Amino acid sequence: MFRSWRIRCGFGSVSGFVFRNPSAGNLGGPILSFTSRRSSSHTSGSWDAHMDLAFVEKCPSPEFDTGCTYCRPEFPADKPVKIGAALHGTAPLIKKHLLVSSGYSEWPSRTEFEHNSFQAKLRELQQQGVRRDPDFNFMITSTALSPANPPEDQSWSLYMYPDGLYFPRIPYSKGEAFIKRYLIPSRSHEGEGVENEIDFFREESPIVAICAHTARDARCGIVGPMLQAEFEQVLGSKGLLYDPRTKKGIRSTLVSHVGGHAYAGNIIYFRGDGSSIWYGHVNPEHVQGIVKETIEGGRVIRELYRGGLMVNPERL
Repeated sequence: MFRSWRIRCGFGSVSGFVFRNPSAGNLGGPILSFTSRRSSSHTSGSWDAHMDLAFVEKCPSPEFDTGCTYCRPEFPADKPVKIGAALHGTAPLIKKHLLVSSGYSEWPSRTEFEHNSFQAKLRELQQQGVRRDPDFNFMITSTALSPANPPEDQSWSLYMYPDGLYFPRIPYSKGEAFIKRYLIPSRSHEGEGVENEIDFFREESPIVAICAHTARDARCGIVGPMLQAEFEQVLGSKGLLYDPRTKKGIRSTLVSHVGGHAYAGNIIYFRGDGSSIWYGHVNPEHVQGIVKETIEGGRVIRELYRGGLMVNPERL
């Protein structure tokens, strides 16, 4: 479940090809599908419209108290959460989601203004006239996961979904080519060849991403650390927490804004196959149920479900 391997891949011509690691045998199928604009709707964010999902209606009650299982966040009076609001369909419709490793969680309100951030590189290109494709929405989220290299290396480390890939080192000098190649299909030819200059791995270790962007909105900033502490307690009690020595297990990390602060706490479970499940209104008392039903059982909890990002069908 938690295997990963190192590959280098040359694309040749783009549009609809699926690339495999020739030495991987049957250990996980296609490595990367790079689709043309015409077929890019295969990674549309309307996840449950394309895949059969097993649902449970309610989140199970906790079976034990970690010490803060029943703690409730206290939100500012002027920033309430939308209790009782319908959650399904509130996740943004995106075709790519990038998780950028920053190694800290004190992000400014707007990460695109942060010096040397990946988001700042995208903003720089947009100011130069490089626009997103209107039919190819993507999201870039900063995480507290540690980058593979120190700041003086002048590179980014990031995960890309639903491709399920990890790029440990993208030099700042390759940022423009990378963005065009992977995030702007109409200009992917302008970044052709960058895939031969950077390493990437198939990443199958699940990640629990918890919004905790305090500078953007206090609600996620308050509840996010509470949720991370609870996830680490519960996952650890089951032997599921990520072990950096073996590189196996499930990681939890705080992340920047993902949209929907009024639905705090917000978590995204990246399942390890490239897909993700978005939950809202999560409190510490829900964590044991999420671990039991979703992480261990593969079932979606309907009362918390905001939406998700599906796996490209070509990878199934």
